[in-house]
Amino acid sequence: MKTKSKKKNKLKHFLGALLIFSVSVIIGLLIGELIVRLMFKKEMLLYPRYHTDATYGDYRIRRIRPNMTFTHTSFEGTFHFKTNNKGFRSDKDINYKKESGEIRVIALGDSHTQGYDVDQQETFSSVAENMLEKNGLESTVINAGVSGFSTAEELVFLENEGYKYKPDYVVLALFANDYQDNIRSDLFELRNDTIVVKNREYIPGVSIQNKLYKFGIFRWLGEKSYLYAYAFNTVWDLVKKWNQQAASVKDTEFAIAVNANTKYSEELMKKLIGRFHDYCEAQGIKLIILDIPQLDPKDSVAPSIPKHLVSHVKKNCDTLFNYDNMIKDYSKVSLIHVKHGSRHISAETHKMMGQKISEYILSNLKAVN
Repeated sequence: MKTKSKKKNKLKHFLGALLIFSVSVIIGLLIGELIVRLMFKKEMLLYPRYHTDATYGDYRIRRIRPNMTFTHTSFEGTFHFKTNNKGFRSDKDINYKKESGEIRVIALGDSHTQGYDVDQQETFSSVAENMLEKNGLESTVINAGVSGFSTAEELVFLENEGYKYKPDYVVLALFANDYQDNIRSDLFELRNDTIVVKNREYIPGVSIQNKLYKFGIFRWLGEKSYLYAYAFNTVWDLVKKWNQQAASVKDTEFAIAVNANTKYSEELMKKLIGRFHDYCEAQGIKLIILDIPQLDPKDSVAPSIPKHLVSHVKKNCDTLFNYDNMIKDYSKVSLIHVKHGSRHISAETHKMMGQKISEYILSNLKAVN
C-alpha cells in the first residue's frame, strides 16, 4: 500500500511540476510576444512565404503553395492572398488550353510582382487584366510572381512551364536584387561569354517549410505571432547572408575586372535577358520588361536597371517601361513604396504599371489588326 501511495505522490509531483513548467513557458511566450509587438511592431512582418518545390521539365525550383488562402500583416495593414491549383496568386484555376480569341499574359517577377503589401485585386497583373476586359478583350493575366525569385528562375519557369499556357505577352519585372539572386541561384553561369546551365535545382528553405506547413499550428503562428515571425525571420536572414557571401565568392571567381561582383552579375543579367528575348521571339511572344523602382538607404527612389544597361535591355524586348521614362507618371503617385515593413511598391504604383501594360497591349493589338 505504501509503495502505491509513494507512486501516486511521485506522479502528482511530476504532473504538478509539468503543469507549473507549462504555465511558465506559456506566460514567458506571451510576455515575449508582447515585448516584440511593443518594440518592433512598425518593422515586423507577418509574411509567411509558403514556398514549396515544383518540377518543371528537368528543373526543380520554387513556387507558392497551391490552393492556399492566407494573410500578410504589417504596420500598413492586413493583405489577403489566394493561390490557385498551380500556386499562382489568383482566384481561379487556369488551364493550359487557351480559348479562341483569348489574350494571355504571364507576369514574371519576385515579391513585388506577387504583390506583397497589396491585396489580391491590386496587383499590376489584376489591374492589367481588368483594364483589358473593360476594353472588350477576353483576357487572362497570370500572376506567376514568386517572392525571392531571380531572373534565372523566371527563365526556367517560362521555358519549361509557362509556355504551356500559350502566352501572347510576357511581362518580365526586374528588381535591383535580381543581379545577385541570379548568381545565388547557381542555375546558369557564363563560360567564354556564353550562358550555360550549371544546375537544375534551387529550392532554398523549401525542405523545412514543407515539414512545418504540414501542421496547421505553424501556419497560424506564421500569420498571427510576432514572436514566431521574429525568430523565423532572424534565422532566415542569417541563411540569406551566408548565401550572399557564397554568391560573392562565385562572382569573384568568374570575373576578372576590379568591380568583379557588379561586372559579372550585370553580364549574366544581360545574357539572361537576351535568352528571354530569343525564346519569346521564337515562340511569337511579345516581351515587356518592367523596371521596378528601388529604394536606397536614404529613401530616394531609383531605377533597378542602371542607365548603362538600358540600351541593351531595349534591344532585347518589345517594349521597356523603365523608371526614367516614367518619371512623370511616378510624380502622379503619392506613394511609390509603402512606408513600413519591406517597402514594396504601393497599390498606386501597381495601378500605374497595370495601366501601362494594358495600354501597350491594346496599342499592339490595334497595330496588328
